Amino acid sequence: MTEKRTYERMRERDVGLGPWSKRAVSAVIEALFARANEVDDDVTPPPAERVTWVTGEVDDFLSRASTRSYAIVILSLVAVCFVAPRLSRRFTSLASLSPKERVHVLERFEKSGLAPALLAVKALLSVHYYEHPDAAREVGYDGACLLTPGAP
Repeated sequence: MTEKRTYERMRERDVGLGPWSKRAVSAVIEALFARANEVDDDVTPPPAERVTWVTGEVDDFLSRASTRSYAIVILSLVAVCFVAPRLSRRFTSLASLSPKERVHVLERFEKSGLAPALLAVKALLSVHYYEHPDAAREVGYDGACLLTPGAP
């Protein structure tokens, strides 16, 4: 009898994100997926439950990632959280800024030569953010095929 193979990558670490990293990921999620308020020219971050869910998913993902991949993500996160605010003349961390300021800081960072660091973080967070069950409804996907049956 053949044994059943599993293709799930084993966890390499007990945790993917430490306490600082979880706060940093949450701050970036709140800025990346914030929605503009037309009434008062402010931004509204995603619901706290979604931020917590995505942070947990990223934590699990990074606990299974190779050491090299893990290091690249963490270094990119450090750049986004500490270098990005300084490019906007704010001498604090990204997490300590308001959601509106975070959006501004990330927009400015994205135009700098250090943008690849933000790209790495955005790609990882976007994949996990849009895996959430509510994400399909938010972008208008109804679960139906775009082609009509029998169409060429």
